[in-house]
Amino acid sequence: MNICVLQGVVVGDPHIKQLTSGETALSFDVQTSVDGKRQPAVPVEWTGPSSKTPRVTADALVAVTGVAARRFYRTGGSTQTRVYVKPETIVVRQPKRQRQALRKRLEAGISELGD
Repeated sequence: MNICVLQGVVVGDPHIKQLTSGETALSFDVQTSVDGKRQPAVPVEWTGPSSKTPRVTADALVAVTGVAARRFYRTGGSTQTRVYVKPETIVVRQPKRQRQALRKRLEAGISELGD
């Protein structure tokens, strides 16, 4: 099972890039906390049609559900890797909708475990 569930604050300005495919790529980092202690920021990378690009801004409270993904690329003669969250859902600044999205994904994950 591959489930990522994040709720936190967007660190820095999101990066938006137009791809040659015509889609838009949006990347940003989410700073989370556990028991009041800040955790390392988690990179999130969304790709899709320009008309559906989430309106993410710096310092916005976001909830993200998705999967962990890894990208391999070559640089300087060596292979590098990057792990990030590929989101299925991004909810910005709407605490009630954030709770619903997080609850729905967590419950789906629990159901996948079975009895």
